[in-house]
Amino acid sequence: MPLTLSVVMKSSAVSFAAPAVLLLAAAVRSWGAARSGKERGIVWRTLAGATLLAGLDAGLILVTLVTGGAAGAGFYLGAAASACLLVAVAEFARRSLRHASLELLVDGLLVSAVVVAAGIWFVVLPGFASGDAVLTYVFLVDMIALCVALVGTVARRDARHRRVGWALTAACAATSAGDALVSVGAAQQTLHVSWVAGFWALAAGGILVAVHGELCPASCLREPSEGGRAWLWARVMLPLGAVLSFPAMIAVLWLVDELGPGATSFFTFFFLSVLVLAFARQAYLIVDNRRAVSRERALLSEAVRRNEELEALTALATTMTETLDEEQIVERGLDALRLGAGAESAALHAVGAGGAQEPRATVGRWPADLAWVGEPMPSPVPTREVRGGREVIRHPLCAHDSTLGVVTLVRRAGRSTQDDRQLIELLTGQLAVAIQNARDYLEKVEQSLRDPLTGLYNRRYLRDVLEKEMHRNERYGSPVSIVLFDVDGFKAVNDRYGHAVGDEVLSAIAGAVRSRIRPSDSFARMGGEEFALLLPETSQLDALAVADRMRRAVAAERILPDATVTISGGVASAPEDATGADEILSKADAALYWAKHNGKNMCAVAGEVVVSGDGSSERAVVGHLYALAASVDRDQLGTPDHSGNVAAHAVAIGAELGLSPPRLVRLRRAALLHDVGKVTVAASILRKPLPLAADEASAMRRHPEAGATMLIHSGLREEAVWVRHHHERVDGAGYPDGLAGSDIPVESRIILVADAFDAMTADRPYGRAISAGSALEQLRRHAGSQFDARVVEAFVRIVQRDHAPAGFSPDYLSS
Repeated sequence: MPLTLSVVMKSSAVSFAAPAVLLLAAAVRSWGAARSGKERGIVWRTLAGATLLAGLDAGLILVTLVTGGAAGAGFYLGAAASACLLVAVAEFARRSLRHASLELLVDGLLVSAVVVAAGIWFVVLPGFASGDAVLTYVFLVDMIALCVALVGTVARRDARHRRVGWALTAACAATSAGDALVSVGAAQQTLHVSWVAGFWALAAGGILVAVHGELCPASCLREPSEGGRAWLWARVMLPLGAVLSFPAMIAVLWLVDELGPGATSFFTFFFLSVLVLAFARQAYLIVDNRRAVSRERALLSEAVRRNEELEALTALATTMTETLDEEQIVERGLDALRLGAGAESAALHAVGAGGAQEPRATVGRWPADLAWVGEPMPSPVPTREVRGGREVIRHPLCAHDSTLGVVTLVRRAGRSTQDDRQLIELLTGQLAVAIQNARDYLEKVEQSLRDPLTGLYNRRYLRDVLEKEMHRNERYGSPVSIVLFDVDGFKAVNDRYGHAVGDEVLSAIAGAVRSRIRPSDSFARMGGEEFALLLPETSQLDALAVADRMRRAVAAERILPDATVTISGGVASAPEDATGADEILSKADAALYWAKHNGKNMCAVAGEVVVSGDGSSERAVVGHLYALAASVDRDQLGTPDHSGNVAAHAVAIGAELGLSPPRLVRLRRAALLHDVGKVTVAASILRKPLPLAADEASAMRRHPEAGATMLIHSGLREEAVWVRHHHERVDGAGYPDGLAGSDIPVESRIILVADAFDAMTADRPYGRAISAGSALEQLRRHAGSQFDARVVEAFVRIVQRDHAPAGFSPDYLSS
């Protein structure tokens, strides 16, 4: 029946003033929330419309009741506000259910079932039976909105969503309660206006609280607590309370004597439905809890494995960042790989020549597991084998499209998974990269220390090594020598053949010298056509012997097809010549300069740079003598290395006989100049293949005197004596003075042996060369008559020894 009630007391009508104002304020606030750009804009626009309509309805009811009119029209117009409210909460719940969890959704349905059962029995059925159908439909819409808001709020854990949702749920509950009073009042023809107005005011307050929750900053929100005791009690008691609410309602109806078969059936149906739903919820939670426990265990196991993997990756990454030493990277990286793969042992085999694998490093209990491994076989792809309950994994180490080696892992079988294989592949790849980086770094370091043309060390490297050797000399007294070489006439080579051929000449000289030095020596290109040879643990005279051997080796190389390439050298030693790196380089450079300007194709020691007197005229004269001696060897005798060979042999013999270093230096100078007097002999005599006539022999015999005279005028008085007598015989049959035995200076006797040996082992115009063994036999045969026996035996010992006095292996017999 239609609502026709009037208000007896105007004070009751005035109670609608509060909800009217609050609802209009809620409309304004909701519209502001809609315009703030929030995610739920459509919700707030719809709520703005609902509260505006509700506020106008409340105002209309207020006016009609105060003026004595019927209030029914106002309540009918509230149906539009309820419809808007349902649309708003439906949109709100739709967004929530996309992220809802099943157990929370069931919780919302349990509470909603209680609301629906009570609303239908106590409001809807009486309203349709004896009340106003329109007002009952309005309540039904409100109840649906309440259930939707309740489910949408409970089903999501977001803090802002929960705050807004509970406020909307309270507003829907207050609206439902007020409209329930209206519907029940229509059925009973009694309406408690103040109560209706109060519930509408509470609904407006709920909307205002919801708007505030939507607009408040994130800092004022507190995440919902889901682990506390209160939360646990709520989760446990909620289904129990929902189930027990139906027996409670039956009991209430029984107490008021309104429990009939219909009520019993109605509430029993809802009771059983909720009971099944609650049990299903609990069963789901038990199953989900078991799944969670299983997942937790799996996650724990995965975490342990990931921790091992992380530890392995961290160890490998630390190794890659801490060191570039390949040995350390291999050892530490292999251990990290064993740890990450869960292997008992691991080994790395390097790929050698022909693809053969050579053991490089092992970790773990490799000797014990070796029986399960078998012979390592090279393979371009990873392989896995199971033997005796053990899994043998072989994985190649590849970087830059090349195979660096093969890693072999041994572990218990049954652990292999796709993730495990990916981890091993990752770790082996990282180890390969680390090894390749170490090799690239070493290569870059080598490139920074080497000359790109010749492959020799550069000036920077040699200077660093020289500094260290000079410090060793200063601290321990270890001798060290350095030889500076310069290519003779290199500019002419470039001018005649071009710079490309000049580069080939430099590379050939580098190869000739590098193949003849010790591993402890350092050979470097200083720049242009200048080279340096650093000789640790080498005295000055030994260094001079090595330098001369290198000079002769380069001269013997067929570097150019139609010209002979020669080098000159300067030798300086510590502590004889210098005590610092700069000083020893300066002394060696001065000696090189002296050799270049005194004939070329020769080596000089730092002590030779300063001669008797202090004028440069004597130095120039000595240089002229060296040039003359070289021209005699080259142009008249046709043996360009004769004087150099005689000097090398003489120094070796003198060192064997115990001559002091200063005397050995002067002996070498005399040996280099022993034939300088032949410049006075006609070339036809020197090159005559037949025996000499008496006058020719007489001219030949005068060359020692001529040479001695030239040396005296150059200030080399002691060397002049040795050159004058280098053809005297111990039996007195020599020339020019016929000295015998000990009257002949020992240096002259040494030069005679060295000169005779080189003459016999080299082709001359008057005879072919004989072997070194035959030459030694000739020396021994004439020892005691022509040659000093002690000198001959010293020379024989030198030739027959496996190495030279300083540890070199110079071929003293090479021409």
